[in-house]
Amino acid sequence: MFITAHAVIATVIGKQVNNSLLAFLIGLISHFIFDLIPHGDSKLGQKFWGERLKFLKNRNEFKFMAIYGSLDSLTLAFYLIFIFKNFEFARADNVIWAIIGSILPDVLVAIYKLKEFKWLKWFFDFHAKNHNYLVNKINFDWPIKYGIVMQLIIITLVIWLIYWL
Repeated sequence: MFITAHAVIATVIGKQVNNSLLAFLIGLISHFIFDLIPHGDSKLGQKFWGERLKFLKNRNEFKFMAIYGSLDSLTLAFYLIFIFKNFEFARADNVIWAIIGSILPDVLVAIYKLKEFKWLKWFFDFHAKNHNYLVNKINFDWPIKYGIVMQLIIITLVIWLIYWL
């Protein structure tokens, strides 16, 4: 999922869980739970993170992944600015730690692939297996455009929940 979707979900977690450590752990676990949902990027991740990474640097797939990741990061930045400026509860440690926990897995995966730290390989393998578990089990993933729309709907609904909870 988008890191923004993980962060939005974690905001609700942090709002409901008053203990920062527990909020971090639940945010972390939520990342893996929500990554199980098919969201259109299983093939995209294989193309980007596969053995052909060097080859892809000269191809459109790499450009698309770079744009996808950059737009997600920019959206996350705007989301964080929005919630921190408009919701006092969002500045609480438990909310911040829940958000950190929810995006940490994707950050660690990116660090592993960019730097190839051997001590992170087990985590990368676990994340990849979890991310594609249901897609492989049911042999289905959304086309990327539907996955993006689904995540935008989830983000919108959860932001609405944040406003009304």
